[in-house]
Amino acid sequence: MHVLTSRTFFLSLIITISLNPTGTTQAVESSAEQEDQKPLEIREIVVSTTRLPSVEENIYAVPAKVTVITAEDIQQSGAKTVQEAIANATGIVTYNQVGNNFEQSIDMRGFNGLPGPSTTVFVDGVRVNQPGLNQINFDLIPVESIERIEILPGPSAIYGRNALAGVISIITKSGTDERQATAETVLGSYERQRLTGHASGPIGKWNYYANVSRELEKGYRQDSAARISRVVGNIGYQPTDETDLAVAYTYVKARLNQAGSLPLSDAAINPRANVTPGDFFDREDNFVRFNGRAALPFGFSVNTNGFYRRLQEESFLVSQPFFVGGPLPTSTNISDVESWGGVLQLTHEGAPFGLRNSLVLGGELSWTDYATDLLAGSFISRNATDEEIAGAYIQDTLYLIPQLVLTGGLRYDRDELDFKDAVTPSNNRTKVFGRLTPRAGLTYLFTPEDSAYFSYSQGFRVPNNNELFALGLFGSNPNLQAVRSSNFEFGLKSKVGTWAHLIVAVYQANIRDEILFTCILCDFSAGDGENRNITKSRRRGIEGTLSVKPNKYLDGAVNYTYTEAQFRSSFILGAGGSNAQTIEVGDSFALVPKNRLSVTLTAHPTQEWSLSLNGLYVSTQFLQNDESNSKERLPGYFVLNGRIAYERPVPGGRLSAFFMINNILDTEYFTSGIFANNNITGVGASEAFVVPAPAIALYGGLSYRFEAFPG
Repeated sequence: MHVLTSRTFFLSLIITISLNPTGTTQAVESSAEQEDQKPLEIREIVVSTTRLPSVEENIYAVPAKVTVITAEDIQQSGAKTVQEAIANATGIVTYNQVGNNFEQSIDMRGFNGLPGPSTTVFVDGVRVNQPGLNQINFDLIPVESIERIEILPGPSAIYGRNALAGVISIITKSGTDERQATAETVLGSYERQRLTGHASGPIGKWNYYANVSRELEKGYRQDSAARISRVVGNIGYQPTDETDLAVAYTYVKARLNQAGSLPLSDAAINPRANVTPGDFFDREDNFVRFNGRAALPFGFSVNTNGFYRRLQEESFLVSQPFFVGGPLPTSTNISDVESWGGVLQLTHEGAPFGLRNSLVLGGELSWTDYATDLLAGSFISRNATDEEIAGAYIQDTLYLIPQLVLTGGLRYDRDELDFKDAVTPSNNRTKVFGRLTPRAGLTYLFTPEDSAYFSYSQGFRVPNNNELFALGLFGSNPNLQAVRSSNFEFGLKSKVGTWAHLIVAVYQANIRDEILFTCILCDFSAGDGENRNITKSRRRGIEGTLSVKPNKYLDGAVNYTYTEAQFRSSFILGAGGSNAQTIEVGDSFALVPKNRLSVTLTAHPTQEWSLSLNGLYVSTQFLQNDESNSKERLPGYFVLNGRIAYERPVPGGRLSAFFMINNILDTEYFTSGIFANNNITGVGASEAFVVPAPAIALYGGLSYRFEAFPG
């Protein structure tokens, strides 16, 4: 019932605000005439090429397939989360494993986020992956506070460890040149509610940005509700034209219920069901960061950042019984993470011997204290890990000739983990990992907006806390080696006139010592199995992006990704039992579709109105626990979304409204799955457990931006 009410309400709003007052009509017509006189141009794209944003480079000169998503892109897409904002980008692997729409897993280039993502996420230059499983709490970042997102695939010397798949760099908004305040409300299906207010502006040499938001949703699945409250603030100070200082604070309080996976036989009857109700994740996050930049004489500049973060979490998990008819096991996990650190970076831009050159030197230090208490039946674990990370890097970009750009970089990382077990002190130990990783790239510019590039890079991932220590008999292995990769990439970039640009990349990543959970008898009720290094694996693929704007009324984008994620060495996964598997060379990793195609088309019939359609096709993929690729795959799916938006000037500012339909075709599909014995609703036989995606959903929103502040 609430869906129909929301739809009627927002359609009425859109119709009502389209009845323009006379004064506003004249302003719109004048603005439209000016717009008609502008030459049509597709947006120029520049990216930051340094660890802390300092040097911007035209995307055609960078030896990588970089994706840039702006605040305007996010607004036009109607994305409600960071995961939705980047879901259509090439190389992205996304799925829902826990049954809550706010906790979709994200990884890149054939890595599947298991047991933790191989993608590193930065917010304003600060790494925000958590120490336990390297996971990312994307609810830390409200989408309306994002200025831009840069997706940099593959490892890079300036970003360091744990970025085998690539880097997602999120830059948040700061104070604006003009004072403004915005209020927004969104209502929709599954009792979705969102209230947001934000303000920004200058005060002399100071500037400010503040955001407060509250999100509620009952969820598509039974017992999958979400409740998120956020406060974001940023205060900037610019004592001179060449110096910027800023302090930002983010507070998040979230409670997310997790519906988990569902036996396929049950999902066919009721995809909204929940066979293990009660799971929840409760977190409180305090995140403070400082950023500074200053220009120095002789072409030098210095950038620095520092941060402090305190994250407290409690989770409760209900699992299926170890045998048919048995009780449902439960576990409670409480963790407390405290981290702090910073980066110092020196940049020089000049032209020695008449050759344009950019040199970057930097160092990074951070400390993390991670304590966790786990109670699972009679099993008790109480441990703490102190992690100390140090890194140093250098990168140079040299124009050998105006058309030929050479990029080279080198980074050394040292990661020390000191583990203490309060229950079993004999488990206490210290592990140290260190590695030097290079990167080199060569770009040839046929024209300033047509180029070809080749790059080579190495990366490594340190085994995380849970893989090494924290799970006791249930999977930890303190003898794990770091995962290493060697990456090759070739790409072409071209701007077609003023109306399109095309980017195509081909890559291969050869992986050594990838970490995989393996078992001997595969009897998990006895705690059998552990994480082990797999000798060889490989990721390779093709990524292509075409963006077009043939006229002022129409624009669109096509993103295609072909991915192979394969084992390149044979091994036995389980030496006995019904779940034993033999993995052969060429078998594929689970939850990595080979084909992914996204098409977006947006029409602008008038300056005020926009109508967009987005279609996403994802091909079949293997389920977890089918590494031998011998069982039925997760079916492919196609999802169509649509959005209508209206924006116009009104007295004092601007008013905008939107109406959006997700999954217009009401497609029934699953984004993830795992094979396991069904001891809940079945007879103990192996069955696919899946996470059903939401059915058709309607959303509408209204916002007002006030700009008429007195001078």
